Amino acid sequence: MSRRLTVFGLLLAALGVGIGWLNHHISRFDHIISQAAARNGVDFDLVKALIFEESWFQPDIMGPAGEIGLMQITPAAAADFSSRRGLPPLYQARLFEPELNAEIGCWYLRQSLERYKHSPAPTVFALLRYNAGEVRTDHWLRLALTKSVPVGMPAERYYLSLVDYPKTREYVRRILHRAESRNFWF
Repeated sequence: MSRRLTVFGLLLAALGVGIGWLNHHISRFDHIISQAAARNGVDFDLVKALIFEESWFQPDIMGPAGEIGLMQITPAAAADFSSRRGLPPLYQARLFEPELNAEIGCWYLRQSLERYKHSPAPTVFALLRYNAGEVRTDHWLRLALTKSVPVGMPAERYYLSLVDYPKTREYVRRILHRAESRNFWF
């Protein structure tokens, strides 16, 4: 009996440590996210869900195509940001800084939301652009505009069904679900 209690106690302690680690990663950037989201007029929960999907809140991560940091900023997006803001070019090392990375990511998300504000689902198309780029997203938007949403089908689900990249479709679905539910635990 004592051995079972010890094992059970160890499992509970490990679970507590795991939850503490996850909570630390999920919430330690809230202040930075909140400020960057507010400055750029984007939803905090949407940005947080996007960061979870992109980097799992790891600021030092680099993607396979050269994406950098929390919001997986591309060098092209950083160059566009600095050019439009009248700033000097940004060195790659700076893109790992959580504050700058979140600022650029929120700025880019705002640009995407503005670009697709007259689309049938601005957030869906903005997230598609964030993941798959403008050319592909414009193609999916053209498809969406040529067809009607089937009766009884949620519009977002229908627009995502037009996306012929399963990974991109699931990427957007997961972000929307997390942002809506405000659940960053899975």
